[in-house]
Amino acid sequence: MAIHIVPLGKTSFICGLFWQSLSRPRDLRAEAFALAHKIDADLMVLRKEHAAAQAGYASGKDGAQRGMVSLAAAVARTVSADGAYYDSRQQPAQNWLGAFRLNDTAWAYFAVRDGNFLPNGDFAGSREEVLERLHGDYGLGGWNVVLGEPELVEQGFHNFNAKRIEELLPRKPGRRFAGAQYALRPAARTQQRKHMALAGLACVLLGAAGFAAWRLHQARLEEEERARAMEAARRQLQMAATAVPHPWRSQPLPAVLAASCRPAPELMAAGGWALGEFQCTSQQMSYQWTRGESSVAYLRAQLPQAQIDLGGTSARHTQALTLAEGGDEALAPAQPLLAGLIGRFQLLGLEPKIALLPNPVPPAPLPGTETPPPMPTWRTYSLSVQAGPMPPPMVAAVLTDPGIRLEKLSYRAGEWFIEGVIYAN
Repeated sequence: MAIHIVPLGKTSFICGLFWQSLSRPRDLRAEAFALAHKIDADLMVLRKEHAAAQAGYASGKDGAQRGMVSLAAAVARTVSADGAYYDSRQQPAQNWLGAFRLNDTAWAYFAVRDGNFLPNGDFAGSREEVLERLHGDYGLGGWNVVLGEPELVEQGFHNFNAKRIEELLPRKPGRRFAGAQYALRPAARTQQRKHMALAGLACVLLGAAGFAAWRLHQARLEEEERARAMEAARRQLQMAATAVPHPWRSQPLPAVLAASCRPAPELMAAGGWALGEFQCTSQQMSYQWTRGESSVAYLRAQLPQAQIDLGGTSARHTQALTLAEGGDEALAPAQPLLAGLIGRFQLLGLEPKIALLPNPVPPAPLPGTETPPPMPTWRTYSLSVQAGPMPPPMVAAVLTDPGIRLEKLSYRAGEWFIEGVIYAN
């Protein structure tokens, strides 16, 4: 997701973080660090409001910098504390949408469901882009309130609260802004203080007289540690040679794939041709159009690289994708995982189709051996969902359990079709 940096007063705010919910309340930072490593993010911010706990991620490669404050987190803090006015009274709001003018050219958009930002619910762009997002998500229903610029009152949103962005920044008496706890910080643990403390203690305890003896002892310990490491590496190589590779390790997380698989608005009707189907996998996005009343010339004028069939009535275009690997997480037991997943789909009004896939046929033993290669120790299930107009990021928001991966997203005739796989013990 593209980031957008905007100064408000003396503070540099950042929009466009990638938000993920956290599930270990006693060790949120460790869970957030581990997820940052999986998605290759080097900066993050934590937010915990009531029952919601999330981490927002950004990358320095995209222009994010340490100390920039998440505008989404700061606004959500105010909404969580003050609530909003709807159903004839001021009350807490767990499901809300927001659209705010940042400057003459940029607007911010936020989408919060059950107190958590949707994976694509932190966005900044032009007024037209933000209103497109706002109307699209608003049509899904289930929102307590819509917050936004006073000029949006004419849009006719139910339970609309007119608010400017400055009104929703946390403040304290005598201070212009009090949300510094939502500043980006490195998404990695640091052992610097621990190392300095140990070094200082060693100097005090050992002293100059015992330094040589200590060095000899350290050398012996290091030699033993090297021997243990070499033995562990040898055993690991032996296990890797006989273990079945984990297929989910190299596949992107569902939220990462869903956030990346968005058809470009300008290609929905490229050259006046009708979009017949959009497909997206972890390797590529592909478009297929039918000519209708348009012509090949119009299509090629907008998209010269489109591949047109010999009959001149259909065309295709493919774009490559490169996504971060999801990681080699430990799998969960099948029964509770599937029951919880089906329940979350039902809350969205969706009926997933889940089927246990048969075990592969055991391969023949390798030449010169009597023992066949090992078989997978996990079970594999297919997953397919007809999501209708519901955007894939909203579906992916419930696919947070380990071992769930999406394989293909398809868009046809205004409806999304989602295919994936579930690995479980």
